[in-house]
Amino acid sequence: MASTKQWIFLVLLALTWGSSFILMKRGLFAPDGSELFSGIQVGAMRIVFAGLFLSPLALKNIKLLRNGKVWFLLIVGICGNALPAFLFATAQTHIPSALAGMLNATVPLFSLIIAYFIFKVKVNKWQITGLFIGLFAAVGLLISSGGTANQPVSLGYALLILVATLCYAISLNTIKQFLKVESAIAITSLALLLVSPAGLIILLSTDFIPRLSANEFALQGIGAVAILGIVGTALALILFNQLVKDTNTIFASSVTYLIPLVAIAWGLLDGELVKPSQITFALIMLGGVLLINRK
Repeated sequence: MASTKQWIFLVLLALTWGSSFILMKRGLFAPDGSELFSGIQVGAMRIVFAGLFLSPLALKNIKLLRNGKVWFLLIVGICGNALPAFLFATAQTHIPSALAGMLNATVPLFSLIIAYFIFKVKVNKWQITGLFIGLFAAVGLLISSGGTANQPVSLGYALLILVATLCYAISLNTIKQFLKVESAIAITSLALLLVSPAGLIILLSTDFIPRLSANEFALQGIGAVAILGIVGTALALILFNQLVKDTNTIFASSVTYLIPLVAIAWGLLDGELVKPSQITFALIMLGGVLLINRK
């Protein structure tokens, strides 16, 4: 059974990452609904802000890159940071932010598949049951939510979220199997150090600079993405990587089951209607998390 501290970490991560979707939306769109920045630009900014924030810590741990860990850190940087940042931001240009949070709940299923079939990690019946209950609840929550007339659900862009969750699963299994002895701060900072230069190059190769003066809400959008990069990526990943090291990939990735609850809360604050069926599926989802953590 996970400790109280680990459960607190799980809840803090759910609150942080559950709020990241609304921050992405603020970076993508102005209050009037017009586009501020493209999905590529928001993803690139997120990585750059996170990398810059943790660069002093990365330089402090730079020796790890010479100890044969560089390839594993690069996998974490690409699969756990860069690709999801671009995929989520691009997807949210065509699907609601709450839906993106709900689809994020597929991470534990991919984590279980990779852990069991590739790394031969033993999984008990309670974890399997909890995973599928959580996945069932996530699908039910998705179906009961649906799209809106102003923002219809696009299957193609929704699939980008699934690719991103697969990337997350690859990253956290890599941490658990190959980087367990390294500190969470070292893993996070070095992974971001390896990918943030590419993010800066991608950002400057777009029309980012002209957009800064083209919209009066541009600075607000950048501010939202800065919070997303520093808090939602840099600090949250340190917390998450520590959780992966202290527990297991199944428990750590179950944070994705709690993220939709935060999305619902943001919806209420934003004046959205929350259906009783959504509350029901959210409670079922919590039951799945408890089963995942059962001995």
